[in-house]
Amino acid sequence: MNKEKLFYTIGEVAEELHLEQHVLRFWEGQFHQIKPTKRKGRRLYDLKCIEDIKKVKYMLYDKGYTIKGVQKEFGNDIRVTKNLLQELTDLRDYLTSKINNEESNEQV
Repeated sequence: MNKEKLFYTIGEVAEELHLEQHVLRFWEGQFHQIKPTKRKGRRLYDLKCIEDIKKVKYMLYDKGYTIKGVQKEFGNDIRVTKNLLQELTDLRDYLTSKINNEESNEQV
């Protein structure tokens, strides 16, 4: 896909990924990650959405996952991301408190 374009039509995405347009429309209902922007009734896909479609296609067609299996994996991705975000937040808070403590000690 051309990195200069912000959005691609359903026809462009389908052709590039060797999928039928009805498959993309079906996947929209099955995977909440695939959410094209809709303008004047046309579906427009950004690069993030296209990457998610590629991941779904790979998992279904190459790895042999079922739709439920792919949905579960996407759910696991969300949990991992939330856990990582919490760990980073905790680390930030810890480092901030250390910096504040050192600044307090230097002023005394």
